[in-house]
Amino acid sequence: MIASIWKSTIAAVVIVAVAVAGCSRHNSSPGASSTTAAASSTTSTASPTATASARFVGHWRVHDATLNITPATATRVASLGIGPCTQDPQVPCSETDTLAVTSGNDTQLTLTATGVSYVLHSGQTTSVSPTTGPSTAVGDSIQLVWQAPGLLKQTVLKGFPGLQGGNPYWCGAGISPTDQQKCGA
Repeated sequence: MIASIWKSTIAAVVIVAVAVAGCSRHNSSPGASSTTAAASSTTSTASPTATASARFVGHWRVHDATLNITPATATRVASLGIGPCTQDPQVPCSETDTLAVTSGNDTQLTLTATGVSYVLHSGQTTSVSPTTGPSTAVGDSIQLVWQAPGLLKQTVLKGFPGLQGGNPYWCGAGISPTDQQKCGA
């Protein structure tokens, strides 16, 4: 009987010692780090979190396209008529790009495509891209540079074949009448 109580007491002490040791690793000072935490942070594949400056957040437009920017994401819609998404019969479609804010400050913002979809004239979503040429792909990126109130200038960093050679300006709230001409009809 005494041996049984002794074994239970030793087991309880060991359990408490292990629990205290485990807690001390998790409650370490802010400057300390455990081996486990260091290993997991070096193998992480998460993207860095970026936030758009308030200057960029809002609704932007250029001829036949819109760009809605929130602090962490953006949605770009190229209007109907970017090309037929079906051949027989040929049906025009619009492209919607889902974008993530990947870097930025008060003067520039970088957006990277995380999704691309197409909508037919009927409103039906399709996975078929326009047949008139290459389309946007996940991973394509653009940089927007602040020009003046309500005016951004776009530079393609990677991909975005539909934007190559087109109008680089986006107009938003507060744009001057002179600058508004840069965004087309």
